Amino acid sequence: MSTVNDNRQEGFGDVGVLVTIVLIALIIRFGNLTESNTDVSSKIINTSEIVDNTSAYIGKTVTIRSKPIRKNGFSSFTVTDNRFLGKEPLLVVNASGVPFNLPADRNAEVLVIGEVRNFGIPEIEQEFNLNLQDQYYTKYTNKPVIVAKSVAVVPRSSQDSNQAAR
Repeated sequence: MSTVNDNRQEGFGDVGVLVTIVLIALIIRFGNLTESNTDVSSKIINTSEIVDNTSAYIGKTVTIRSKPIRKNGFSSFTVTDNRFLGKEPLLVVNASGVPFNLPADRNAEVLVIGEVRNFGIPEIEQEFNLNLQDQYYTKYTNKPVIVAKSVAVVPRSSQDSNQAAR
């Protein structure tokens, strides 16, 4: 009788090990679901989404891909996804430390990675050691801004270039 009980205990031991391994795997795979995600930079966000739902993005790092509209002072420019739908452009302040000139091609897009904030000239100037000219920025005060860590022109594919040449 004792050998039957020993075999049952060994069987339960194997099941216990298996359950433990499965639980560890689940914790590793899904362990971060309850944590707040402050870095969403791996997903490209529409600028209109940031403008329309600013509070959801404040303090978060985002990635946008959009057409630049206009240079705004020495350190910034505006972008928008909905240029002709009356949507407000989004200000991007280049705090990357690398100068950035808007592309000459008006159809070119830029890729921006940065933190969404409410725009305040003194705070941005102090924190990122920038000198923003007030006359270019007053209409953006208390509106969403992306303080860019990285700004780059998106390379055009050969298919895009062929279509633009037509």
